[in-house]
Amino acid sequence: MERKAIFSNFNWILFLSMTLLIVYGTMMILSTVISKDVSPLENKLFVGHLLNITIGMACFFIFSQLDYRFYFHLFIPILIIIIVLLALVPVLGYISHGAVRWIDLGFTSFQPSEITKILFILFLAAFLIKYRFRLPRVIYFLGSILLTGIVMGLVFIQPDLGTSIVSVIIWFGMYYFAGMSLGEFLIILLSSLLMLPGGWFLLKDYQKERILVFLNPQHDPLGSGYAILQSIIAIGSGQFMGLGWGRGTQSKLQFLPERQTDFIFATLSEEMGFVGIFILIALFVILLMSLLQIIKNSEDKYGKLVGVGVFCWFTFQILVNIGMNLGIMPITGIPLPFISYGGSSLLACMIALGIMQSVVKYGK
Repeated sequence: MERKAIFSNFNWILFLSMTLLIVYGTMMILSTVISKDVSPLENKLFVGHLLNITIGMACFFIFSQLDYRFYFHLFIPILIIIIVLLALVPVLGYISHGAVRWIDLGFTSFQPSEITKILFILFLAAFLIKYRFRLPRVIYFLGSILLTGIVMGLVFIQPDLGTSIVSVIIWFGMYYFAGMSLGEFLIILLSSLLMLPGGWFLLKDYQKERILVFLNPQHDPLGSGYAILQSIIAIGSGQFMGLGWGRGTQSKLQFLPERQTDFIFATLSEEMGFVGIFILIALFVILLMSLLQIIKNSEDKYGKLVGVGVFCWFTFQILVNIGMNLGIMPITGIPLPFISYGGSSLLACMIALGIMQSVVKYGK
């Protein structure tokens, strides 16, 4: 394929903001594993991350060249793939951190719930457009909820509360954009309020503990509250300029749990300070603004709706992960896009942006 063809109608702002975020995340992951005794290229985690970036970048360019409109006609097979992938997790998955979310492929681990986020968006966008005027409004409304509930339920039982909530946020954003009526909005609001108390009894003990810690971080400072307290200490230690790259005491001395994944924002804040946080937020804002621009410029309804789903997904995860690190939201295990370590998450995000690049190319 000619270089000219690859970069025709190419959104450079989207690509460069994504690339800079990946570089920033790679710097912070390297900071947590760097050692005087071991070369970074001898560190299994860091080498794995570089491999994930390489695969993700290849997928980005492949999906950017494929006409995204093709997925519109495959929404039933896509739904089947989602269900099969999620149904395989309890059968083939292994337990890690008290949950069965990963499938061991031998050479690496694979988290289906991350990949199914973009698959769910492609499916739901097609369903909402295809059946908006073909089905009675009540069936259309309840049908979209049922299908979302199936996906959410399969993720929830892993258990993965964070990703199941992401599915709901994606559905709400896309359905609202597709034309949610005031009556439907009120039904959703009332139903959510009525179901909220009962939802408490569906949570696992550790999930309940996380909510209690969120309400009172001192509830169990050496147990379930330890991670969030260490995160807050790390963020506060960074002050304006940070302690310097690779010099974070909370992360380097391993006081901060999950410093490469859930709490990488705290790692970044400690070492890079307010300046580093400002750069990170600026890159995320540029990325999200470029997504909104793509949605606005696309003349195709399917492309617009897919864009809305990706925008809701990224925005929610950014806000929740940062809020979790600051102690203003419960710990959910939701990764920070392009920054947290995790091959499945990075691959899913890069594929999503590759598809959005395809919307730029073919959506007019």
